Formats: sequence, C-alpha cells, structure tokens
Amino acid sequence: MDTHSSSFDVLSRSSVNSVWGALTIEVLARLGLETVVVSPGSRSTPLTVAAARNPKIEAIPVLDERSAAFFALGIAKRTSKPVALICTSGSAAANYFPAIVEASMGGTPLLVLTADRPPELRDCASGQTIDQLKLYGDYVRQFTELALPEVSSGMLAYLRQTLVHAVDRSLNGNPGPVHLNFPLRDPLVPGSGESVVIEAAELEAAATVMTRPCESVGTGGSFDAVALERLGSHQHGLIVVGEINPRDGDAAFAEAVSLLSEKLGWPVLSDVLNPLRSRSDGSLITNYDSFLRDRAKTADIKPTAILQIGALPTSKVLRQWIGSLDAVAFLLSERPTNTDPLHRVALPLVGDPYALAECLPDLKGDSTWNEVWTALEQKTDQVINELLESIEPLFEGKAAYLLSKYLPSKASVFLASSMSVRYAECFWQPNEHAYAVHCNRGANGIDGTLGTALGVAHGGAPAVLLTGDLAFLHDSNSLLIAPKLKGSLTVVLINNNGGGIFEHLPVAGQDPPFEEFFATPQSIQIETLCAAHGLSHECIRNWDTFFERIKALPEQGVRVLELVTDRKADVATLAKIRAAIK
Repeated sequence: MDTHSSSFDVLSRSSVNSVWGALTIEVLARLGLETVVVSPGSRSTPLTVAAARNPKIEAIPVLDERSAAFFALGIAKRTSKPVALICTSGSAAANYFPAIVEASMGGTPLLVLTADRPPELRDCASGQTIDQLKLYGDYVRQFTELALPEVSSGMLAYLRQTLVHAVDRSLNGNPGPVHLNFPLRDPLVPGSGESVVIEAAELEAAATVMTRPCESVGTGGSFDAVALERLGSHQHGLIVVGEINPRDGDAAFAEAVSLLSEKLGWPVLSDVLNPLRSRSDGSLITNYDSFLRDRAKTADIKPTAILQIGALPTSKVLRQWIGSLDAVAFLLSERPTNTDPLHRVALPLVGDPYALAECLPDLKGDSTWNEVWTALEQKTDQVINELLESIEPLFEGKAAYLLSKYLPSKASVFLASSMSVRYAECFWQPNEHAYAVHCNRGANGIDGTLGTALGVAHGGAPAVLLTGDLAFLHDSNSLLIAPKLKGSLTVVLINNNGGGIFEHLPVAGQDPPFEEFFATPQSIQIETLCAAHGLSHECIRNWDTFFERIKALPEQGVRVLELVTDRKADVATLAKIRAAIK
C-alpha cells in the first residue's frame, strides 16, 4: 500500500474543482507518474494548479500543444513510463493529435487529460468549445468522459479507480495513449466560489492505491508447443529485428536476442532502431541494404523461415527481398498487433524475446549457414568503411557513420525520418557504446521531430538529433522548450536546402514542379533562427571539426551543428558506394 505523504490539509476548505484536480494529480503520482506537460488555458485551471503544486510531480509548461505532445512522447519513449498532458478545451486538444497517432502506432504510453466545457455549454455556440468526445478515435487505447466533479466518498473513489484503470490501460497488453476528458464548471480558480468542507483523512483515503504500475515491467508470454516445434524445425532461418524500444531494458533485450540466435543457429539482421547495434557482440548482419541489391549474391542465402521481432526494418530493399521469399514467418511482438505489411504466411507470437528463448531447446544449426552470411557481411563492411573514410566533401551518410563510431558511450540518439534514418540504417556501425536510439517511425513522418528529441534528452543522458533541414524547420516551434530542458541536445542539422529523400524518387526527374512542390527549399538562415532562441550554433565545414564536436557532448543546453550539403551530390555519392559494393 502506498504511504506517500500529501498536502491535502490545504484542501480541507476548497472548491469542488480544486479537490477534483488535486486528487487526480495525487493519485497519478502515487501510481508512479513523474511528469506532466502542461499548456496554458483557463478551463484546465484546476488540473494545472494541482500539477504545479504537487511536489511529487515535475510539471513542465509548454506554450504550443503540438510541441508539448511530442515533448511528452519523447520523455515516454526514453523512460517507458506514461507522461501526462494537460490542456484547455477547444482546438487545443486537436493539436495533440499527431503525437497521439505516433504514440499509438509506436506503443508509447501517454495520459491525455483534456479539460472541457460542461454538457450544458456544448452545441450552443459557447466559446472555445468543440466536440471532444472520442476526439482521437481508435488511436487511443481507451477514452473516458469523466463525471462532473463531486466531493463525496463514492465519487472520489470513482475518480481514483478511473485513473488506476487508465494508467494500467496505457501500459499493459497493448501500451499506448489513453484519453480522459474532464468537463468542468465555473468557477475554476482555487479559492473562488462556494467552499466545500472535507477532512484531510477522507482525501487521504480516497487517494490510497495498492500498486505503482508505472514502475512495473510486463514481460513474458506463453507460446504454443506446436509453434515452438515449427520454429525450431528450420536450420536455415533468419532473425530480423526492426524498431523496438524494450520496456525491460536494452541490455536484457540484446542478451535475449543473442540467446535466440545461439539456440536456433540463425544470423541476426538488425535495424539501427533497436538496442542491438549499440550492444554488438560482432555477429550481427547490418549491411543487408547494400548486398541484397545484388541478387546474384543472394542465390545461396535464401532462408526457409524468418523470425521477425518487432516491426520490419526501414530498408525497402530488405522488405522487397523478404517478400520475394518462399519462407514461413514467425512474428514476435510484445503487443497483439499485426507487424507484417507483406501479408506473408505467418504465425503470430505474443511475448518477449527472452521468454521465447527460454522456451526453446538448444538446437543444432547448420554452421555453414552462419558462415556464409558472416563472410558476406564482412566483405561488404570492408568496402563501406574504406569508401566512407576516404570521402572528403560533406556527405549526409558519412555524418551518420561518424556518429556511430565516435559519440560518447551511453548517449541517446534520435533519428529524423526521411533520409536521416535511412542513412543510419545503411552506415551505422555496430559497436559496444550502449547508445539508446529512437525515432518516430510509427507514422513514418517528420512531424514533431525536434520536440520528441527534446523529450528524449530531458532528464536523461546527453542526446544527439540527426535531422534534415525540413524536419527541423517543420517543428521549429519546439525551440521554445529549450529553456525548460534538463539535460543537453546536440542537433546535427544536415542542411541541403530541401527534402533530400525526394531526390531518390522518380519524381526528381519532373522539374518543374519537383523543386518547388517536392524538394520545397525554405532558404532559412539557421544561424539567425538559433540566435532568436538564444541557442549555440556552428556551421561545420570539414570532418575534423565535426569529429571534435561530437566526441564529447555538453551536459546542458541545446546546440546546433549545421552541415551544409548538396542533396544532388549526395545521391551521386550514394550511387558510387552501391556500385562499388556490387
């Protein structure tokens, strides 16, 4: 039973709304919630004041709701604990939607607390009022419209248990965002209106919870014996690991996958968006995007089975190759979701890798199978390293390569979508630096890149964001969060004056309208934008300077390292590397 102290004595004579708000935040704190991100507004006053006054909670004010939601998402990604959002009524809540979509698709826990007008002020042209009921549709794991505040033992118990179930729903089974809509009548400000008398002991009893689910980790899983027999019957198989942010820790996840590989005798193909490349034991296959382009090299390495852990990796080449195989698929996920866009003949397995590994017997694999894959990996790796080391002009792919080699150990890394994550998947070198790598790949968009990276950095290890100029500018409002940051974020900004990813698509040959409508160059002076926000900025002109700036990271603040590249030249450089490998 939780016995944390509280400050309920000050509420013994207060308004109904103040009691309701204070109990909400106190119960969430006792359930293990640590952080609340608040945007300003009137209708949410009881919740905001309670969050600001509760000593157990870190309450962070963020002006823009869209930035606030992505900032909360980043914190939740790093901690694997839910973070609460508080906003006022009206369109404020609609600005949370992009981050909620990302949290839903990525399985990241969020608690969305939206204030609302009471029922009598809806559908009557009352100001700042929209229909907030089930506003986020199926992108939340649960929606609850709370009752109007009432101070009675029964209603306070109702509020407590609603919060207990909301936190549980955000974390367990299929983690993700939960939406709680709070209708509130005037008066909203503490001390205004008619006071209610309630004993501190009664409030203490109402806030008593039996668990702290935010601090628990759900692991395990039960597996059908026939499924395990089928999995173990294949000698020529692959373990393919995509984006995954394990709740039980990066080291435990890496150990579990290594055990699976050892028992099955299968190579592990690892995306950059999981802990494996930063905890490598030297047996990973990471250059698949390069050598799978040459179908002559793949004739003798076709597996009969694939164990896919999490989502498929970013590489389109790998996805196409897997789709061309006549191989049975086993889809392992901790969430009961469909992770196969290829619609293969597949057997879903719900559970974590360690539980699966413990269920499997030690199987005698074909040693030559691993040797063929390892030889191909090493040969490709040698070519890639020689070519990248020799490149002198600023090339986006080399920036990702150098970050993987020279960042300080245990740094956090956030990769923007589009070309940043693709270059990282191609050139991020396996190492033992224990980096925590994150990305918003649920919806595969650039929305909220900077805000999420700031959230990952907040309260954690020094962090680095690798991003293009469009993703950075698209979320530049999140620079307003910089003064609130507890920690450091280094932004490695690849400025190629437009969307570099479109240069790799067939539409690049259609100009006009390519340059104006697809590349969409913004021609913004990044240095001036940084100066407006009081941020450190440096334009990096050579690789020696870049190495010096990334080998040590500051402990506090936001700095921007800008590398000006030519996106058309980058396409040509990448083509030369691929040709050399082939």
